[in-house]
Formats: sequence, structure tokens, C-alpha cells
Amino acid sequence: MGIKRSVDFLSNAKTKKVSYWTLTGIYIFINALFICKYGERLNFKVSIVVLLILVYGSFIGWVAFVFKKKKYVPTLKRSVLSVLYWLIVGVFTVIFSVVVFSVDGESLSVDRWSALELTVQGITENKYPYSRTDHLGNMSSNFPALGFLGLPFYLLGDVGYLQVLVFALFAFFVFQTCSKRETSFCILLLYLSSPALIWEIIAKSDLVSNLFLVFLFIAHWRKRYQGEILRNPLAFGASVSFLLLTRAIVIIPLMLIFFRDIWQSKMSTKIRIGISAVLIGILICLPTFISAQDWETLIKFNPLSLQANKVPIISYLLLFPIFFIPWITKKYNDHILYSALIIFAIPLIGMLYTIVQFGGHLTLFESKFDISYLSMCIPPILIWIKNSLD
Repeated sequence: MGIKRSVDFLSNAKTKKVSYWTLTGIYIFINALFICKYGERLNFKVSIVVLLILVYGSFIGWVAFVFKKKKYVPTLKRSVLSVLYWLIVGVFTVIFSVVVFSVDGESLSVDRWSALELTVQGITENKYPYSRTDHLGNMSSNFPALGFLGLPFYLLGDVGYLQVLVFALFAFFVFQTCSKRETSFCILLLYLSSPALIWEIIAKSDLVSNLFLVFLFIAHWRKRYQGEILRNPLAFGASVSFLLLTRAIVIIPLMLIFFRDIWQSKMSTKIRIGISAVLIGILICLPTFISAQDWETLIKFNPLSLQANKVPIISYLLLFPIFFIPWITKKYNDHILYSALIIFAIPLIGMLYTIVQFGGHLTLFESKFDISYLSMCIPPILIWIKNSLD
């Protein structure tokens, strides 16, 4: 009963506003860190950085309040709002494309784009990606499916275009699933005003885009199959297998939202899901792993071993709740909420651990910790806010 009360607390009808402002606060906190870090990089005075953080926090707080109290939102015709929405999306899609085209990846102190290129080259050029170094001299720890995700954009000339496509897809998803145009504008405004998300585009980072795609898949699958999520077990197994082989963190939302249904399904359904997942997993991993020079290289350099030392062991304890939360609450938006909280808590522990080791200044300003990992919780935060406002 104690566990049930604690899990229900943030999703109870009387305390939904706690969830709303908790996630809004996390959203402001993450973006404030980016303002702080890159304000210092741009040689802004401390007073200016503090002012920017206060202005940004006040602005997001005001937006959250205004759209929560819907009566304060100016009402325009639905057709006018639709045209304005797509005009804004179109303009920023072009702007983001120009940014990706203009930014020289070699000049960036972020190596996600070049690490992704190494993963893609494991498919296209038969070069084992995990024993090679990117443009900053680091080894890629990307899972194999991420290479297939980045392949079309690599062939277009820049893997950074993935972020542009994901922005457009997310904008389309918001437009299609919001019954109120005001809500779609709120989410679009939160996206476009986020320094963390703008950084993802400038840095050509696939991290948050990966999480957006996972949550978009979940929303699409639930809508398509509604009460019969496992009606097509072969396609489900293949899709989940692909997503799990992009990044380990995606197991959190997938387990929270689908674990109960899989567990309660017929044995024949479980078998078909398992067979499909294994076969697709083999097909995805095969091109990369056959490019390894020998077994020793494969065992020594692989994404699991390269990622093992990046997260404090205590963070793995946060994975245990994903096995019992699905049995306590069936509500989709609750699962999105707990996905956001757990995905945020894991890198937060890593950041606090780094602060204890090196101090706050080195952690934030000398990149002892990559604060962009905190941004992984932004997709579920935006989707939860959308669902709550709509």
C-alpha cells in the first residue's frame, strides 16, 4: 500500500498540478544549466547570465501558467491558428536546416555527429566502429541500430539533418494529436524556446532526437492498435528490437508502457514477439560485428563495455521501478510521467556524483559531466504536458 500511495501521488487527480509544476521546474532547470554554461563560454558577465536565467525561468513559468489557465489564452479561429502554426514550423525547419548545413562539425567540441558517422560507416564501409576514434579522439559507444537511423542523413551529406526531421515529425505529431490548437502552440513554444533543444541542433546531436522518436513510436502504436497493443506481435517485436538497439535508456519507457501487456499476453504471442525481436536484432548487429577484425577486438571494444563506465552503479537501482510501476498504474500519462522522472534522475545522479568528485565549476564549465544527458527527459516532459493541457 505504501508503494502504491507513493506511485499514485503525482498522478492523483488532486495533485496533478504537482506533476505539472514538477516537470515544468525540471524543464526550466535543464535549460538554465545550458544558459549558465554557454553564457560563460560567450564571456557574458555573471550578472547577465543570472538575468537571462531569471528571464527565461519567468517566461516559461508564465507560459505554463497561462496555458494551464486556458481562459487567459487569446482565442483565434482554429483555421487561423493552424495556418500560423505551420508557418512557424516551416520557417524554423528551414532555419534549422541552414544551421545544420552551415555548422562545420569539425569545429565542434561535441562528437556525437562524428561518433554516429563511425557507426554508419560500420554498415556502409565495413569498418568496425568501436575500435576507431571520432574527430575528438573518442571511441563511439553507439548501439548498432543508431547507424541505420543515421544512414539516410549520412548519405544526404550530414547526419545533423536527423534533428531537423525529428523536429518536423514532432510538430506534426503535436498538431495531429492536440484537440485544441492553443495546446499545440504551447508545446511548440516550449520547444523553440529551449536552449537545450537548440543546442542539440547546433551540435548535430542525435541524443534527444532518439528519445523523441521512441516516444513518437509509442504514441503512434498505442493510437493505431488502441486496446489491442499486441495485435501484430511480429511488427511489434521488430520495432521494439530496433529501438532497444539505438540506446539503452529507451528500455525505460518501453518497459513502463508495454511490459504489462507483454507479460499478460498468450504464450504464442510472447514467442512471436521474441522470435521477431531476436531475428531483427541479429540482422541489425550483423553488419557491424562482422566488420570486427577478430573476437578479441569484438569482446574488448563493444558498446556495452564502452558504456559501462559512464554511469554510476547506483543509477542502475532506478531501473527496478520500471518492473513494478506498470502493475500499479495503467494510465498512459502516468507512464510518461515516470519515464520522464526516471530518465531525468539517472543522469542527475551522475552529475551530482561528478560534482562531489570535481566540484561544481569543473563539472559544469569544464565538461567533466555532459549536461546534455539531462535533456533526454525533455521528450516525455513535453508529451506529458501536452496530454495534460489537452
